[in-house]
Amino acid sequence: MLLSLNANVATITLNRPDNGNRVDRETADALGEACRLISEDDGLRLVVLTANGTVFSIDVGSAATGKPGVPVAGLAVPVLVALNGDATGPGLELALAGDLRICVPPARFGFPGLTRGVLPQDGGTQRLPRLVGPSWARDMLLTGRMVDAKEALSIGLVNRVAGDLDTLIAELTEQITAGSPLGVRYVKEVVGKGMDLSLDQGLELEADLNVILQSTSDRAEGIKSFLEKRGPNFTGS
Repeated sequence: MLLSLNANVATITLNRPDNGNRVDRETADALGEACRLISEDDGLRLVVLTANGTVFSIDVGSAATGKPGVPVAGLAVPVLVALNGDATGPGLELALAGDLRICVPPARFGFPGLTRGVLPQDGGTQRLPRLVGPSWARDMLLTGRMVDAKEALSIGLVNRVAGDLDTLIAELTEQITAGSPLGVRYVKEVVGKGMDLSLDQGLELEADLNVILQSTSDRAEGIKSFLEKRGPNFTGS
């Protein structure tokens, strides 16, 4: 696995194409360590998770030997998962731990584990229905069928499909990192936590975070840059 830092963006690349970038113990441990290092860097605004080779991560029916989805989902900054190919089983669970998913047109997704008597073990049964709804989640989990990129886009499993993944990564990176770093983190927090709260509780959390954001240097810079008709220079404070 590779970890690279470029300005305020960290890129994690699964780098074992010879075994389909399988999520084994070695990969899970490496992802956990990468997430630990990323969490210690307050200057980062985005994490891109992708893979080398022709698939993102495939595993036909075996159980994951680690749970890298936990540290990935726990990152304070958004995680953009760039799916360069198929993602199945634990590989798809890893993708679900991100905040946004984009893929190439040939990519396919599925949970074939039941054909070998294996249930998802890294959040697949919980994150999938929260993303696509319980009906589509049951469809994918119970049948084990493969979902192509077009269907994945239609049910909300992925956000965008692009032939040129690098160009789309660059476009989304520019858009996300242009916002207030604190605001971006708060959006991730309030949407994530709000899924498990009542509407009233979610609205209260939203209001509380807005109050905090109003008193930050970034908020002041946002107002100042607007009045001066220039781009903001956010510091994340």
